[in-house]
Amino acid sequence: MPTERLINGLKYTVLVLLMTSAETTGCEYAVVLEKVTFTYEGSNSPAIHDINLKVKYGEIVAIMGRTGAGKSTLIYSIGGIIPKYIRGKLTGTIIVDGLDTRKHELYELALHVGVIMDDPEVHITSFTVEEDVALGPCNLGLPKEEVYKRVEFALEATRLSKLRTRNPYNLSGGEKQSLAIAGVLSMRPKILALDEPTSMLDPLGRARVYSVLKDLNRRYGLTIIFSCHDMENIIGLVDRIVIMDRGNIVLDGPPSYVLQRADILEECGIRIPEITKLALLLKKDGLWRTELPISTEDAYYILQEIISSRPLVRGYKKKELKGYVRKQIPVIKVRKLTHTYPNGVKALMGIELDIYQGEYVALIGQNGSGKTTLARCIAGLLRPSSKEAEILVAGVDVSKAKRTDIVKRIGYVFQIPEHQIFHSTVREELEFGPRNLNLPEEEVKERVDRVLKTLDLEKYQDEWPLSLDRGKRFRVALGSVLAIDPEVIIVDEPTTGQDWNESLYICNLLKKLNEEGRTIIIITHEMDLVARFASRVIVMHKGSVLLDGSPKYVFSRSEILEKTWVKPPEIIRLILRIEEEIGISTDITTVEDLYEYIVGVRSWSS
Repeated sequence: MPTERLINGLKYTVLVLLMTSAETTGCEYAVVLEKVTFTYEGSNSPAIHDINLKVKYGEIVAIMGRTGAGKSTLIYSIGGIIPKYIRGKLTGTIIVDGLDTRKHELYELALHVGVIMDDPEVHITSFTVEEDVALGPCNLGLPKEEVYKRVEFALEATRLSKLRTRNPYNLSGGEKQSLAIAGVLSMRPKILALDEPTSMLDPLGRARVYSVLKDLNRRYGLTIIFSCHDMENIIGLVDRIVIMDRGNIVLDGPPSYVLQRADILEECGIRIPEITKLALLLKKDGLWRTELPISTEDAYYILQEIISSRPLVRGYKKKELKGYVRKQIPVIKVRKLTHTYPNGVKALMGIELDIYQGEYVALIGQNGSGKTTLARCIAGLLRPSSKEAEILVAGVDVSKAKRTDIVKRIGYVFQIPEHQIFHSTVREELEFGPRNLNLPEEEVKERVDRVLKTLDLEKYQDEWPLSLDRGKRFRVALGSVLAIDPEVIIVDEPTTGQDWNESLYICNLLKKLNEEGRTIIIITHEMDLVARFASRVIVMHKGSVLLDGSPKYVFSRSEILEKTWVKPPEIIRLILRIEEEIGISTDITTVEDLYEYIVGVRSWSS
């Protein structure tokens, strides 16, 4: 077996003597930070400033804040990666499991705190998934049986058991992140420090990882600290939430306490749960008189009472669609599309699909369901496996057309923007596409100036794109596509690693482009954004289209969705439950719609 070959190639070392962690210090805190400030090398301002934080053994703590708030810096400081690997000026004291992080090497600290970085590819070291997970335990010099036990546990916990012999670089983005988590889980450290551990996972995949973390905490007493943007799904998991803004800790406490400070959360760019947001809106109108809820069950009975006490004063009218009116012309036509990868994985199974001009389509489904493969085939980045397959985009057969003819009609923005950014400045990056189409220089300048303004990138046009934050790097990648002016734009996971405000900015931008007439296709795991923005949802499962329809229709098929690992938004589940209870049918899919229904369609009885 691959694992056995790896074990036989590594010698037992004295590290096994260190495996059981540091000597007991008698301290109740697993992590202690006192007056910690860190400034990155080459920067003039600190990324985190005067941080004081104590985490008890066995606690689960979430670090939240907008992009650039200092979450990652804090996580990497706890793990010793700062300043051992990432250079800069660090002041203050960091004690992790009794060890001063500045006095011990990274390999020593790794026995006490396992760190997962936000880019899963930096964790890949081996040629198979199984070997990658086994590397850490083998380097500890553990007995063969213990290595096998840990590898099996980690693979099962992250749903990677069936991929054990796969090359890690051939995994999807979500599967790579699961592998990074598995590699750390197999080390069984006392403390886990994770930077955005679920940002690339599907909703139920996230729930599975959170369940694993909770089980590790419960069964083994692990202390878990992780950064995230996912407030709604961590409420039942964490003991504490730490809110950061501009390098400082501004709020710290249990979820029930933190969520009552909605004013601070919104100022810090934190997305509060949809249920809590609805109650907050109703509270401003004097309709919600208790504490803000943190779950659907908390909210349901109070909402039922509010609605039942407010009889209808006028009929409910479904919203009229605003913006671009869809023409009944397929801009994309897919017939008999199959695709099998060189390693034998069958990703698509005879797809038959029409996408119409002016639609805003969300492709959803669990990791490995075929979403990205389908999108890349449509964009001409992958070729169909069958000769019978037909893919037409704006009348062009993408399986036969030249690349220059394809990009004029359809643009593709990758999940990782760095994969398509290669110029020295933002302006040069945006100029590349139109120049390759041999457009006149005046038109190139006009297009690039327009895109820079549209994406609010004018002041960054002379900067190196890779020096920008994640949200702006995405805008640069999108801008390079917009400068070519295609009819169809496909965006793979546009909100990965973004805070809520940046995610809304991106989706609103795509919505504006859609209203101007462009067809938009997004691949996403963010179901709340699907409900808010998409006009059509296509659910992929095992290489086939399982469901296809409006967001309300798709999310109402909860039993079918369960096997796709897609979880409907909590607000949609609440809306469906309320509609069933009061016997109406609406097109309500968002918090704002439900709020308007309660206060606008219903009124206090006289």
